[in-house]
Amino acid sequence: MELNLPFEAIKLKLATYAALRPEAWHSISAQLKSTALKADESFTREKGSIAYVFSGLMKEYDSRARKKPAIVNFINSTNFILTTEHNRNRYLKAITETTIVYLDFESLLSLFLLFRELKPIYDAALVNYEEGLDFRHSLLEERLATKKIQSFIIQYRPILSYLKKKDIANYCHIPYDNFVRHYNDLL
Repeated sequence: MELNLPFEAIKLKLATYAALRPEAWHSISAQLKSTALKADESFTREKGSIAYVFSGLMKEYDSRARKKPAIVNFINSTNFILTTEHNRNRYLKAITETTIVYLDFESLLSLFLLFRELKPIYDAALVNYEEGLDFRHSLLEERLATKKIQSFIIQYRPILSYLKKKDIANYCHIPYDNFVRHYNDLL
């Protein structure tokens, strides 16, 4: 789906990672694709692609070797989603109406060949994405449910009102009944 979006926010986000020549930005913006998702719709990941959540909120599920998929990341606007061989089987669902802007592997490769300065930007976007995943790993190391929930609230306070309690319990890996009891005490 082709959308008319003001891409200035993406340009500014990329520029926070490294210098970006005008001709590089022109090539990037010419190859950007976009899609709009309604709540509960999925975004199909392609290996080697990079996506930017322009607006909205997503949740990332990992169903590998699990009876029930686990939520492993919440991705809000102005954050990147990178798809590698390791995570390409994880699926993404919109929590709210979401607009995603992305580059497929072929576009990304052609841009890398033309503009070497894009590699540090890509690496920084990858770090941005992985920080979200790393937070969950550190959260799961915590033994006490109340500390897990407190850390979650601090990390995700801006998006808390959009999240369902069952999704937060899934993310924190706490049984729902136990989660609700502690969560209500903390708020």
